[in-house]
Amino acid sequence: MLLALLGACSPPPPMFIDKAGIDEARIDGNAVAVCVGLTMKDEAVRTYAAERLATWKGPQECVCQHLERDGSWDLPVLRGLDEAEDDARVGCVAALLDKPALPDRPGLARALGPFRAPAVKARLKTAAKSDADLAVRAEAMAALRPEKDEEARSILVAALADPEASIRASAATALVGLPETAPRLAALMSDSDPGVRAAVLASLDKVKGFAFADVACKALAEDADPSVRAAAALTIKGSKDVALGNCLRAHMLEPEDSGEVRAAMLTALRGTPGKVAADTLCDAIPFWTKTYVGDGPVEKMGNADIVGAHNDRDFERSYECTERALKAGGYTCWQRGYLAAYYREFGGKVGVPQCGGGTAVSNEITF
Repeated sequence: MLLALLGACSPPPPMFIDKAGIDEARIDGNAVAVCVGLTMKDEAVRTYAAERLATWKGPQECVCQHLERDGSWDLPVLRGLDEAEDDARVGCVAALLDKPALPDRPGLARALGPFRAPAVKARLKTAAKSDADLAVRAEAMAALRPEKDEEARSILVAALADPEASIRASAATALVGLPETAPRLAALMSDSDPGVRAAVLASLDKVKGFAFADVACKALAEDADPSVRAAAALTIKGSKDVALGNCLRAHMLEPEDSGEVRAAMLTALRGTPGKVAADTLCDAIPFWTKTYVGDGPVEKMGNADIVGAHNDRDFERSYECTERALKAGGYTCWQRGYLAAYYREFGGKVGVPQCGGGTAVSNEITF
């Protein structure tokens, strides 16, 4: 009778609560009031309430009752729960992936990635192995931690042989930086899908002690797909590896039909320290000008703008390198115009030739 009277005297849950109210309710031990925070319109309040409930002593049923909102999973609530390690408190989150009607299940798998609760981790492993939605599998694989979890590593290694190229690529991406799986990844450089090969390059680039230059240089020089050659070039950005610098230099002085690859090489050299990168850009100016500047107006040429790239990387030598290129000679009118325009920008005194479409002027450049 006394307990019934006490229950009757308990205050009803509030209709509204904010962060300050949640703090007060927690001090008072009023979990029911904190649960109201999970229903608020303000996303920050929902996250805050979930964070407080995630560390509350003992499970709180309201957590599992408010994982969905307006027909979808509630990201602000999930964000507040991801550090909880107790299945009794947040293990119900794993069941969200069992609901095929929920929208954006790949996004849900991504949102569950940071969770520490064993039940959620186990559900993500199942999704990585066998979910019917390839995008869910890919996101689940990205959420695994193969560097710390042997089972997760085994799942990803097995996925490298999956018949779906997107899954092989996702597995390769998730195995980034692991020395023990580097040989298996390197073998996938013969994969028929360019997306897989590009993913392998990005992952092998982060493996310490691996002979990455052998793989990257071969891909840059020989891969039939421009996207893979571009990926190989971009892995060289910022590298101090002499072998990588030398193979990029060699490819800079060979014809490259793909504008995507040319742009990637310039990006890599712009962002690479050391004399080799700066000298490569300087020395390649004549070859690039003769090879990629055609008959037509040229200004800030994008994927072929070798002088602009050199100026970004080594502006102190822009005048010197452009003057040297001009003196090399053998250019068409438009090519000389490209170099002369930059040379004048750098302070040089030279006439910029007018080419076609009007009164012609002298094509000779004098110093």
